[in-house]
This record gives sequence, structure tokens and C-alpha cells, in this order.
Amino acid sequence: MLEKKTELGDIRFSRNVILKIVDDAAEKSDGKVTVQNYKGKYKSVMPGSNVIFKETEDGVSIDVFVVIRFGASISNCARSMIKYINENVEKVMGEKPNVVRIIVTGVQSNEIARRHIEFTDAEV
Repeated sequence: MLEKKTELGDIRFSRNVILKIVDDAAEKSDGKVTVQNYKGKYKSVMPGSNVIFKETEDGVSIDVFVVIRFGASISNCARSMIKYINENVEKVMGEKPNVVRIIVTGVQSNEIARRHIEFTDAEV
């Protein structure tokens, strides 16, 4: 998916395109969602592991790790992010991802309460 061959030549997309779409989806939530992989008390945030992008024979799989603010609807935030990511990846790259998975790793109030809740586009 990151490389397309056309009669005019080859088109290559950077992985940063996917990361920008994911960041825009989180910003659209008005501060309710932050893209981060919360690992626990001593390893609170693992840099570089917030978005996992895999190319397979069936298509592209995008896993996004997020922390959601206390009081926000977890399912509504996850569904809106999945919808936004699917629509914009298809607009930019011309192909819809095979799977978009939002993994809620925590809920933040004063501290971050650890969670592991997964949403996929099959549930949307």
C-alpha cells in the first residue's frame, strides 16, 4: 500500500502520512483522546510504539494505542477515530485499510488507570 505502480511511474507514501492521519483523528476529539501507549506505573509511556502499521497480503493493518480522558465515551471516541482513519487513508492512498484497531490502554483523570479495551472497524 505504501508503494503504487501506475503507467506514469511509481508513487511512494511515507509512513508519516499514516501517523499524521492518526494524529488528526485524535485532535478531532477535542482533547478527549491522546495517542500514547501507556504501559504501567514505572514504564508510563513507551516512545515510538503508539501506532503499529503492518502490510499484509490482505491489506494494511493499523493499530493505534490511545489514552482517553475520564468522562468521555470510550466507544464513541474509538468509533469516530476508526471512521476518520478509514475515510482519510482511502482519500489519500486510494485504498481502504484492511483493519483499523483502536486499543485503549488507559483512562486518565488525575492519574492514568490502566485498561486494555480493543475496538476494530468490524464493530463500527
